[in-house]
Amino acid sequence: DEFTAEAIEPGRKKARRECLHPGCGKIEVNQSFLCRQHGGQRCKVPGCTKESRAGVDFCMSHGGGRRCKFEGCTKYDVGRGFCLGHGGGRRCRQPGCSKSAACSTGLCKAHGGGKRCKFEGCNKSSQGSAGVCVAHGGGRRCR
Repeated sequence: DEFTAEAIEPGRKKARRECLHPGCGKIEVNQSFLCRQHGGQRCKVPGCTKESRAGVDFCMSHGGGRRCKFEGCTKYDVGRGFCLGHGGGRRCRQPGCSKSAACSTGLCKAHGGGKRCKFEGCNKSSQGSAGVCVAHGGGRRCR
C-alpha cells in the first residue's frame, strides 16, 4: 500500500496520506486521496464547484466545516473552536495583547505584524493591494 509509513518515508512511525496525482506529494487530501488542486471531492450543492470539507459533503459556503462555538455566531472556526472575532486562530505574541496575529511574524498590526507601507520612513500598515497606507493613497475610496 502506497500510504503506509514505510513506503512514504522509511523509519517514520505514523502514516501520511499524500495526493495520488503523479508528482504532487501534498499531504492535505480528503477521502478521494486527491488534494484540492487535483480534484478532491466537490460540494454536493448543484452548480457549486468548490471542494467539500473533510468528513462532510459540502463546502464552507454551504454548511461544511466547523463553525465558531460562540453562541449565535455563524462564522467559520479558524482554530481553538472559534472565529477570529471570538478568540480563534493565532494570537499576537506581544505580552498582554489578545489581538489576532496578522502574519507569520506572530504579531498583530499594532505591534508590527502584517504588511507595511512602501513609502520610506512610514511604519503604518498597508491597506488594500496598493501596498501603501491610507495617508499615502491605500485603502478604499468613497464613490
